[in-house]
Amino acid sequence: MAAKNTLPNPKSAIIQATQINYEQLADFFNQYHHIHRHLDWFDPLDWLGEQPFLIEVENDQINSVICTVPESNEIAWIRAFGVRDNHLLRSRWKMLLAESIQRLSALGIKKLVSLALHGWFENLLKSENFNNHHNIVVLEWQGKFPKKQPIDMTIRSMTDCDLSDVELIDHRAFPALWQNSLAGLRKAFHQTGISTVATRNEQIIGYQISTAMTIYGHLARLAVHPDYQHQNFDGSLHRDRSPASS
Repeated sequence: MAAKNTLPNPKSAIIQATQINYEQLADFFNQYHHIHRHLDWFDPLDWLGEQPFLIEVENDQINSVICTVPESNEIAWIRAFGVRDNHLLRSRWKMLLAESIQRLSALGIKKLVSLALHGWFENLLKSENFNNHHNIVVLEWQGKFPKKQPIDMTIRSMTDCDLSDVELIDHRAFPALWQNSLAGLRKAFHQTGISTVATRNEQIIGYQISTAMTIYGHLARLAVHPDYQHQNFDGSLHRDRSPASS
């Protein structure tokens, strides 16, 4: 557990962000250059009221922000981090990270992870001994849709009532680090353009969630129950769609 840092300025304070801070935080995230946002379906402001979502304030002005609200019982992502002035970057990062780790430890969280979407943020992560475990690769699909789907499988649009079963498929298909919570899947379902499930004997065995834009689409999530993997179910799940990239 990281040691708790002292505040660099006796006039500043670290407080838990709440809905009262909504407008001030919205301005903060929109105005400044050094802002990291986690790549998922949630806006950082969606986590207001949850812990730990910490802001450092001085004279009623936000200097820095970190949000590490966990989405599971063991793992938390760094959902947002930012500073008002560049010269504050390293000192506030070190201070807020240490405070977040202490609070996460008190909640029983065992692992803190992050995506490194910017070079400056990757350097900050490395400075606090974060290790690279996975690389995110973007591929453009230029193949052809399968002409036939597997026998005894039906593809239909996803509904709200499917989300509990979809969560079970998701957790069977992915390791804990990459699993989506029911709240995350619900958020994705209501934001995306095309979501479908594959069923066999009326049981959901796979699903996909995609965004749809004017000239391209993005295959955001695809999972098949382990018992049915490597049987072309994944290819058939999006046979009736036409996204250009995945």
